[in-house]
Formats: sequence, structure tokens, C-alpha cells
Amino acid sequence: MLDAPALLDAARAFAAGGAALPLPARRAALEALRNGLEAMEPELLDALAADLGKSAFEAWTSEIMLVRQEIALALKRLPRWAAERRVGGRWFHLPGRAALRMEPKGAVLILGPWNYPVQLLLVPLVSAVAAGNAVVLKPSEAAPATAAAIARLAARCFAPGHVQVAEGGPEVAAALTALPFDHVFFTGGTETGRKVAEAAARNLATTTLELGGANPCVVDGGTDLALTARRIAWSKFLNAGQTCLAPNHLLVREDVAAPLVEALRATLARFYGEDGRGMQRVVNARHLDRLRRLLPLGRAVIGGGVDEAALRLQPAVLLDPDPALLGEEIFGPILPIATWRDRGAMLAGLSRQPRPLALYVHTRDAGFAEAVAAALPSGGFCVNEAIVHCTVPDLPFGGVGPSGQGRYHGRSGFEAFSNARALFRQPAGIDPPMRYPPYKTPLSIIRRLMG
Repeated sequence: MLDAPALLDAARAFAAGGAALPLPARRAALEALRNGLEAMEPELLDALAADLGKSAFEAWTSEIMLVRQEIALALKRLPRWAAERRVGGRWFHLPGRAALRMEPKGAVLILGPWNYPVQLLLVPLVSAVAAGNAVVLKPSEAAPATAAAIARLAARCFAPGHVQVAEGGPEVAAALTALPFDHVFFTGGTETGRKVAEAAARNLATTTLELGGANPCVVDGGTDLALTARRIAWSKFLNAGQTCLAPNHLLVREDVAAPLVEALRATLARFYGEDGRGMQRVVNARHLDRLRRLLPLGRAVIGGGVDEAALRLQPAVLLDPDPALLGEEIFGPILPIATWRDRGAMLAGLSRQPRPLALYVHTRDAGFAEAVAAALPSGGFCVNEAIVHCTVPDLPFGGVGPSGQGRYHGRSGFEAFSNARALFRQPAGIDPPMRYPPYKTPLSIIRRLMG
């Protein structure tokens, strides 16, 4: 039986000992993680194939590469991020000086999902270690081979108490989130995110919640439909559609819907073969059953075949979708297409949707792209592209409202795991008297000087 309080105690003891605080120690820990990641790369790729059926190419480019990129950025920028920064004051603060110091939050908890079980656990780990924290990682039980590999990676790379891994199911996550960690970082579904936030609130712990949502993708007329189809198909069916940033559904101008469907048909056949077996499988039978029950909510014009034994769902494109299908996160290889004629009506409808993790538009009209962005706030926004913004390490990544709170990647991740401590230093021998009672300076003068 996992002793969750013992993990927190060990993390607190390590943080209190100060071993993770000096910048050379942080750099050494990040370098150890980089070296361990390289040494264990074949093992991690095998684990991702076992858990999710990921090809080595997709596993490396969508998981390991992004962790390596984050480590490289942190090693390069850490002295700048961690440096005490002077903050300007007003004349009456002189000769004192104000400054901002980024300090570690202490003992932090990171809960990862199953869909990108390496990247979405280790990228926030890089930020937490760079910020000087002790960390408890909770990988998803739905990717058990990867969870076990990450436990071995942590034991290989970090000192006892610095980074610990808690394997197990929902009961382990519940036990951990009930504890008074100094920060809780969660990636997963919105409903589970609410439970994590509620548990953290009971301990007044700060949180970063990376959730999901139904990401709309608007398609205008006048685009290169072959190119548009390639970019949509790649972003939607990557990882069998099990990507929080994937386009959830298309809102396509009516006159280009039919040719876009044909372009998607040709693209999907080229990407994954006529039977779709070039695409990886769905994670497990429960998720496959959930997805299969969504298929009757639209008219399948491409794919939709199900192989229960192989956990495969052929990439599916649905026309005339039930509105309910556009309002929920599909999280699988099903792409509904709804059409529109009038821009104004489409934008008005878009503005009534929940704020998603990402919003996409394919258009040659820059003004229309800005109108789409203005209609619906989102965590990220791409024009003629999708998902790629999350691979830019200097761009903050996160959601808005129901799709999440807080940001990470690059400096934003470092700051998410840091306490921004306000400092003010005043020379001991200088003490202007006018702030002290009895107040002799007329208020009219104070207003002129300080107002």
C-alpha cells in the first residue's frame, strides 16, 4: 500500500535541506535528466508502443523531443529566470530599492495523463526542477509500462526525495491530492480537474490545471484545400485523435465542404492506408466503446470501421453532426464537419461556445482570422495550422476557464513552480519623518507630491 504522506514528508525534507536550491545543483539535475532520457530512450519508446501503440517516429517527435527541447531551454535561460530583478519604485521610496526574487514553492505534485505520458509528465517536471522544487510525480495508470519506465528514470537521475514517482490508480491520485503540497499541477479532463482543484483548495495549495475542451477549427473559402486537408488530418488524427489540442470539429464554409471531404479522403488514405491501420490504436476497450457510441451522431462519409480485438477505430469523418457532438471533447479519431454560409451567424454561434484550449482557422483573409479570434477566447490560436504552437518553447501553454488555468513551458513553467517574492531594502540610517504621526505636512502638499 502506497504511503502518500511519507512521499510528501520526504519531498519536504529534501526541499528544506536546500540541496535543490543552488543553481549549479538545478543544472546538474537537469543534465542528469537529459542524460537519463537519452540512455533510456529505447526503453521509453518500447513502453509507449506497448501502452498506446505509438510508432517510434510519433513517440519521439511528440514526446521525447519536446522534453529534450524543454531541458535545453531551461539550461540556457535558468540564470536569467532565477536572477533577482530590480523593480522601479517612486521618488519617495528612495534611497530604498525594490526587487523581485523567484523562489521555489517547495514540495510539488505533478499528475500526468495517459495520452502523452512522457511529455505531459516530464515537461512540467523540467520546470519544477529548474525552479528548485522537490517533486512527486503521479503517472497515469492507463499507461502502466510508461509509468514504470518513468519510475526507473527518476530513480536513475535524481537523489532520494528530490523526484519521487507514485504509481497506482485513482485511489493513489486521491490520496496525494488530499495532502498539503505547495503546488499541484494537473493535466487531464475537466471533471477530474475540478476534483483536483477542490482538493487543493482545502489545503490552500496553488494549482496549474491543464484541461481540455472541444477545440473548433473554422475553414474559410479560398484556401489550398489539399494543404488544408493535410494539416487538419495530421493534427486531428495524430495519436489516434487522443490529443487535447486536436481540432474537435470543423466549421466549414458550405461551398468548400464537399471538396474538402474529398481532399481529406485522399489524405487519410495516403497517411494511414485505405483501411486506416497505419494509425495507432485507441488506448483501451473502454475508450473504444465510448467512441463507437459517438459514431451514430453523424453521417459517416469516410471511415468509421471498428475492430474491437485490435482496439482500432478507422479514421472517421462525419457530416450533418448532432449538435451534441460539437459540444463535447471527442478525444478520438472522429471528425465531425458542420457547415456555414453567413460569417456573422457562424461567429455569433462560435462566441456562445465554452472557451477551449485552442481555436483554429484556415483562411487567406487576415481580417476574418482576427474576427474568429475575437469571437471566442482560447488558450491558443493558430491560423492555417494546428497544435504546432505548443511546440514553441517560449510560448506559454494553457487554457482559459473550463479548459484550464495557469500556463507553463519555458519561463511560464518556471514561474508556475516559483513564488515571486517581493523585496524592499532600505538603508538603516535614513528615515524621512513625514510619514509618522503627528502628521504636520499638509495633505494638500502630500497630494501634489505623491498623487
